[in-house]
Amino acid sequence: MCIFVLIDFSFMNIKYSKKNYLNLTTHTAIGMSLPVWIKLLAKNKFAIDIRFLPKIIFITATILLNTPFQLYEYFRYNRKIKNTKVTRPVFIIGHPRSGTTYLQYVLSKDPAFAFCTTNEALTPLTFLSIGGFTKKIMTLSMPETRPQDNVKAGADKPKEEEFAMGSISTTSMVHGYYFPKSIFKVFDDTVVFENSDSSILSQWKKQLTYFVKKINYKNSGKRVLLKSPANTGRVKEILEIYPDACFIHIHRDPYTVYQSNEKLYEKILPLLGFQKVKNEFIQDYIFYSYQKMYKKYQADKSSIPKNQLFEVAYTDFVKTPIEYIEQAYRHLDLGDFEKAKPYLNEEIHSEENYKNNSYSGMDEKTKKKIEEEWGFFFDAYGYKK
Repeated sequence: MCIFVLIDFSFMNIKYSKKNYLNLTTHTAIGMSLPVWIKLLAKNKFAIDIRFLPKIIFITATILLNTPFQLYEYFRYNRKIKNTKVTRPVFIIGHPRSGTTYLQYVLSKDPAFAFCTTNEALTPLTFLSIGGFTKKIMTLSMPETRPQDNVKAGADKPKEEEFAMGSISTTSMVHGYYFPKSIFKVFDDTVVFENSDSSILSQWKKQLTYFVKKINYKNSGKRVLLKSPANTGRVKEILEIYPDACFIHIHRDPYTVYQSNEKLYEKILPLLGFQKVKNEFIQDYIFYSYQKMYKKYQADKSSIPKNQLFEVAYTDFVKTPIEYIEQAYRHLDLGDFEKAKPYLNEEIHSEENYKNNSYSGMDEKTKKKIEEEWGFFFDAYGYKK
């Protein structure tokens, strides 16, 4: 439950404007469970920069107020959720800033699909019981577009289930956004499951299974559509849960992806983070995570049955989206394309005036590093160096 908490920060000599206050009320950790919140803070040794202390206070107060509602929802719906059966879920995958959001927005318009909304991602433990109320609060609080780009935002818009996972479990990539000094380890532990305890993978599987069932239950058994870039590194593990899962992989020119990720972290870390890190640190992380994620994906891709994987380049998709969506429907057997087509076209037409972020020229040193470290991806998908 997103409850407005009035806190006096004057003792810290910190001034909070209305804009900053609204940033707090829509922080992606507001719906976290108290045990997960305590474990997350303890795991990071409470290493919080003083400037971000108001966020911690606000989120803690909100979580404490939400706990009774979370407990109520659990005891009321847990048995029903656990008895829900999920078949043939669809996972949209691809590195951040590769077009996964646009693809998700379009496909979510098919009435046959269930998907995770922003309201559900931010309040994963209460949306069945008080979701109507939290939706109203978010509608009042949220900006019309996302901070990192011009994509439409809203309580009902599709959202990455990764944020929900960050609130219900200790195994989510978003914890690296909250504590960026630990982002390398968080990535290794929760995305590629490298050098991590087997219990981490078990926890991730358990919580993902439960949340997907919850979305399925709320939507009366509709086929679930999910989108999380982090899942690009988890294909093998997803198939262990859902052998019948389908994957739509969208990929993009690596140079653009790099520049777009720089801008992404520049925008979101000040909003979500409790620590400050240097730009060079995040640049190193972009190189590191891209290489590891895609090398694991390339290794695991062979385990996906051919009729369960569809891949498309972003530049091709945005030119004729409906053409490639039809191909995906046919190849993956996603349902009645002709019935879904009017809804898909409606979303496509609404985005016709969307303008991508523009990027300045790239220095030769960075360009060369991209070509050296990500060369395997250029070769695999035919991108020119």
